[in-house]
Amino acid sequence: MSGTYTVVRTLGRSDAAHDILEELPEWFGIDRFTHEYVDAAARFPNYVAVATEDPGVDGGAIPADDVLGVLLLDQRYPTSAEVHLLAVRRKHHRAGIGRSLMARVEEDLRAQGVRLLSVKTLGPSAYDPGFDQTRAFYRACGFHPVEEFPDLWADDPCLLMVKAL
Repeated sequence: MSGTYTVVRTLGRSDAAHDILEELPEWFGIDRFTHEYVDAAARFPNYVAVATEDPGVDGGAIPADDVLGVLLLDQRYPTSAEVHLLAVRRKHHRAGIGRSLMARVEEDLRAQGVRLLSVKTLGPSAYDPGFDQTRAFYRACGFHPVEEFPDLWADDPCLLMVKAL
């Protein structure tokens, strides 16, 4: 595959969320949380990066339904929303898919008059190199840390990050 993809807004891609989360146990390896994300994919708007058709070397078409990444959006108020989940297949990390998903979400939210976008992730007081990369990604996308909550999640500190749209 040439790496071409398009980002679409859809609903109910629990299958894609499940498949991608299964590939990333170092981030999503707790079954209870994986099930919660899969259930959330059935309820929340889904933004998915879908591989586009590629004529391939022999001229044969490669199916266009391979989901490369997924973002679940939770919007509880008219002027704010939360990135509930953002996950990209491991072999497509660092290829711009996460940024493309974020850009499409932000474009849609701005068009609706949404002013703030937030995300919660593992706080820096719990050392984890994978989540160091996650926080760096969100910072690079314009999010700012607001507060680390040591007790919001049962066993891990939660960092709230926010971006003005």
